[in-house]
Amino acid sequence: MLAAQHRMRKSRDFQSVRRNGKKVLTPGLVIHIYPGMYGGTPTRVGLTVGKDCGNAVQRHRASRRIRAAMRPVVQRLPVGTGLVVKSLPQIHEVSLDADVITQALLLKVNR
Repeated sequence: MLAAQHRMRKSRDFQSVRRNGKKVLTPGLVIHIYPGMYGGTPTRVGLTVGKDCGNAVQRHRASRRIRAAMRPVVQRLPVGTGLVVKSLPQIHEVSLDADVITQALLLKVNR
């Protein structure tokens, strides 16, 4: 589980990251990253798991897997970064490797 300080809750924050951030594609996920969105506050992550990812049980399982994969990623990103993670329907078929996700995000941030 992500700590409360790392959770994005407001709809306008989700919209801001999706509109102004950079998009990163990883297997099973689309991640929007907006470095510096929150200034000096901790990095925040928002999740979107739609109905195309299965029934409620499958969606909650996907959410738990994404949160677990994001926990180490959040610690390695610059402070104040906003992330919105959207799962794709094939989320149940892929392995979520935190190192692969972190590398893809850091590569995009440093461009």
